[in-house]
Amino acid sequence: MSTLRNRKAAVDDSPDAMVYPEVPKRRPSVPPPTPNVTYYAPSFSVAFKLLLAARLIAAILSNISDCDEVFNFWEPTHYLQHGMGLQTWEYSPVYAIRSWTYASLHAGILETIQLLVAKNKLQSFYFCRGVLGAVSAYSEATLYRAVVDEINPRIGRCFLIISIFSTGMFNASTAYLPSTFAMYTTTLAAAFSLATPSRFNTYAVVLSVAAGAIVGWPFSGAVGIPFVIKSLLFTERPLARLRHMIEAGLLALIVIGLPLMAIDHIFYEKWTFVPCNIVMYNVFSGLAKGPNIYGTEPWWFYIMNGILNFNIVFVAALLSFVALAISEVVKKVLGAAGTSHVNPTKRLMLELSPMFLMFAVFSAQPHKEERFLFVVYPLICLAAAVTVYQVRAWIELTLSMNRKLKPYSQQVGAAIVVLFLTISTLLSLSRTTALYTQYHAPLRVYAHTHHLPLPGHDASTNTNTTHLGLFDRELNLCVGKEWYRFPSHYFLPEGMRLRFVKSSFDGLLPKYFEEEEWEGRRAEEVLREGDVKGYVRALRSARRTTSRIPNGMNDENREDPDVYWSIDNCDYMVDFTPKEPLRFRADSKDSNELNYALDERNWEKHYCEPFLDAAKSGRMARAFWVPGGKGKVWGEYCLLRRRGASV
Repeated sequence: MSTLRNRKAAVDDSPDAMVYPEVPKRRPSVPPPTPNVTYYAPSFSVAFKLLLAARLIAAILSNISDCDEVFNFWEPTHYLQHGMGLQTWEYSPVYAIRSWTYASLHAGILETIQLLVAKNKLQSFYFCRGVLGAVSAYSEATLYRAVVDEINPRIGRCFLIISIFSTGMFNASTAYLPSTFAMYTTTLAAAFSLATPSRFNTYAVVLSVAAGAIVGWPFSGAVGIPFVIKSLLFTERPLARLRHMIEAGLLALIVIGLPLMAIDHIFYEKWTFVPCNIVMYNVFSGLAKGPNIYGTEPWWFYIMNGILNFNIVFVAALLSFVALAISEVVKKVLGAAGTSHVNPTKRLMLELSPMFLMFAVFSAQPHKEERFLFVVYPLICLAAAVTVYQVRAWIELTLSMNRKLKPYSQQVGAAIVVLFLTISTLLSLSRTTALYTQYHAPLRVYAHTHHLPLPGHDASTNTNTTHLGLFDRELNLCVGKEWYRFPSHYFLPEGMRLRFVKSSFDGLLPKYFEEEEWEGRRAEEVLREGDVKGYVRALRSARRTTSRIPNGMNDENREDPDVYWSIDNCDYMVDFTPKEPLRFRADSKDSNELNYALDERNWEKHYCEPFLDAAKSGRMARAFWVPGGKGKVWGEYCLLRRRGASV
């Protein structure tokens, strides 16, 4: 990508060059365009640093908005690192719809971090997020530079600003999810796709898309369809392009697909191709199974979600095709339809079409989740930048036809762009601030467990030594109705485990991976014998048991009673208490929905944070943060300690 990063951006940026610089000048009867001007666009290095700063802030401040991120990825990774973690049914060898390759890749990153810089699990969690943010920043900066070099520097600058401040990118860039990994690869593929067609670029696009689909999320492979169409219909030597794509596809299967199968064979002890299993379950498993049993949403879900995450940027992105079509009509009316055999408008539409393709496909599915569209989040930013540039070009072109207004045309056009970016940035910052201030409490509360005086607490130095494994017994931290906000065992010190107590949720909860014996003894037996160091070795060095079929796991979301823990054996509890009603039973009709903080006979508040009671707060009040805003109702998110406990 060095050619994309280093190529000088000196193109005709006049109003009539609405899409690509290859569009010729219009007829002499129309006032002449502005002379060729080289517009400043930040270099790749500057863009990367700006994006990196934004992504590192996201790594520290962003929430975990999807429990799948925790139980399907952070927990298996914790198991690989520390010999203990929660397992979902997707990792059962019976179904095998999660690849251990993806978790192993991140476990390697975390092991390196823990070896070099991190002092405990919590620090390694945030450092790993920082690495993900750096990868996202690199891919976004690469696409930005490709836009500057191949389309227009003004579009590139607009894209960069939108990407830096977008709430959607703030949420997606550091998430440990396959769709985020596919977002990285899709962004790189889009950058290579914009470059002049060549064998290298074709290989780069195919390998990027294949990596996202095979290692990450198989449905992301659909973003490669427009590239195939463009290569076959809008480039010279289409047969050569087709041959290159076939060669690159075969290479991807060899260098990506085969290693993935080999790694999964080690863990599952059977040959399987996980991407195929994912597609089979989600598409062909029938009504009794499949994704729909985990909830459905209305057709407008992604529209509402897009407006929340991107505000007016999302609206502009949806209008990008309309804006390009209008620009094409304007150019034809002015006699500026290009002489190239490649129509630049159609070419740019194809570059943006993966966004519309993914949006249409997933809007048609009953089961919808925000993370499904992570794959094309950078393309949403790019599509919006294209629309803004087209509108600016129309305004400048219209004003330039009036002698009195012509001197002000560029200033007015620039003012429109600045106004758009200012409004979108303020709305994004407001939304991002709202997410942090209103919903970040779970991460802070669980992180506080690293400061607890657990068994092994040295009173003389007032320090915990639990991270060294020097504890007397394991402690149990329980959750009921708040199980889905658990941020993973990286937020718990060694010597503490999460336990589920019964709530109104009646679906399938994860259970612990089976932990192998060490030197003929189970980890719990080693602990009871007082061999603390041996216990830690048992957790970290035991042979993994991922090929064993766990009991109770099923693909129909049927409850497994064996996962529940007796509340009498809970040392700590994490629970949310709404401001109203202040009664022990959250719902008189359901004896399982309890407000444990109100049971003062058994529990005492150890550490609490304010947490928005979204059900009782106004819609706009909870969606955006405004200084001195009203309409919010707050509850408490608390770490509770059992009264009379010795811990």
